[in-house]
Amino acid sequence: MENQNKPQKIVLSGCIILNEKRELLLLYRKKHQHYETPGGKVRVEECYDKENPSIEELKKTAERETYEELGDDIKLDDLKYFGKVEFVIPDGRKAISHKFVTRITEGLPKVNEPEIFERFDWIPSITLGERPLSPDLILFMKKINDFVQSLIRDSL
Repeated sequence: MENQNKPQKIVLSGCIILNEKRELLLLYRKKHQHYETPGGKVRVEECYDKENPSIEELKKTAERETYEELGDDIKLDDLKYFGKVEFVIPDGRKAISHKFVTRITEGLPKVNEPEIFERFDWIPSITLGERPLSPDLILFMKKINDFVQSLIRDSL
C-alpha cells in the first residue's frame, strides 16, 4: 500500500540569476556533487493547492529559497517566469521544477548554507554542458542557452 503521507509530486521553484556578462549564478551542492540554481520545495503553507501552485505562489517560494541560500544582503530584480520541466528524482517520485529569471540589483551573494553548498560560481551558459548539473537544469539547458543568445543579439 502506498504511503498516504508521501506527496505524489514534488513541486520546486527557483531562480536563474544572470549577471551583466550573461553568466548564471549556480550553487554547487556537496551531497550530489552538481551545480543547481538557487531554489527549493514549495511548502504546503505557501499555497492554496501544493500540487498546482499559482505563478505568484511559485515566485514567493523562489524568492524565499534564493534569499535563504544566498543571504538577504542581496536584492533581486522582479522575477519573470521562465518555464517548467518534469523529471523523476532518485526515489522514484515525480518532480516538477519551475524557474524564474532575475538578476541581483544590490549586494553580494554568499553561500548562506555551507552545510549544503560548497560554493557558488558565475558560469557562462555556453559551458553548462561541461559541468555536472542537477537533473532539472540539464532539461533547462537548451532553453537557457537560447535565451542568453537572444539577450546577446538584442544588445548588439
